[in-house]
Amino acid sequence: MQAKLNQAVKIFNETKVPSLPEEVLLLQEELHKKYPNTVTIANLIAHNAELLGDFLTLVNTNVTSEKSEIKDAKAAVNVLGLDEIYNLFVSSCLTRLLSQNSSEKSVVLHGAQAGLAAAELAFWVYDVSRSEAYMAGLMQNVGAIYLARFFNQDYEEVFERFLANPISTLDKEEKRFGTSHVYLGTYISKKWNFNPDVYKAILLHHDTAFLLKTVQDQKVRHLTALIMVANFVVAQANGEQYLTQELKEYRDLGLKALDLPENAIKAATAAVSKWGSSLGAAPGGH
Repeated sequence: MQAKLNQAVKIFNETKVPSLPEEVLLLQEELHKKYPNTVTIANLIAHNAELLGDFLTLVNTNVTSEKSEIKDAKAAVNVLGLDEIYNLFVSSCLTRLLSQNSSEKSVVLHGAQAGLAAAELAFWVYDVSRSEAYMAGLMQNVGAIYLARFFNQDYEEVFERFLANPISTLDKEEKRFGTSHVYLGTYISKKWNFNPDVYKAILLHHDTAFLLKTVQDQKVRHLTALIMVANFVVAQANGEQYLTQELKEYRDLGLKALDLPENAIKAATAAVSKWGSSLGAAPGGH
């Protein structure tokens, strides 16, 4: 395990993984204050027009239950809690930051669709917010992008194997690259100051022993399971070609950790089918 972590650190350093945008760093600083100023938070979100547009689209598409559309940063701050604001703003910023070519866009699109599915499923999971579920789904494969950049090769073939065979492909990836996207993604997420629950779920989302490893951490268990079930939902919504027996077993493993009603997967699949194709390389809208 240490060798895989060391290789992940090497890739992180040599691919020059970017820092978070300045707006995110200033938002972190404000939120760490004893009494965060909501006006300052709204101004930071509104500072960059493109980032604001992505953020508002993400809020209105994936998270808010408000019947009326949220049209500005001030309204978003008034409607959503500060944790929700942070998770969604970081997610929208990173979606734009990570998509530099068609292969990377396909990874980000899958993550956005999985985030949408996980957010929908989180309705029935009491200790995970919709925004946490969205971020976990979106960022689960961030390490894949930097693996591809480091080895200067198309990662698409490996990524497609994961979509169909999410358990057995991990061992093949580790043998090929000396590490895996889960180690690299976890390290990147820690450097970007993600919530520890999210980056722990990223580490475990292909691990068949995650139930045992999260006995003392129910929230990480739930987040990991949401990613796993969401990945099945995305495959189901996008067609039958990836619905392998292994993918179904992966889904069932995730379902063991969740107490979902019968209609939950149907609702999540409908959400991805309806909005998923419009997400693109940046958060999409209705």
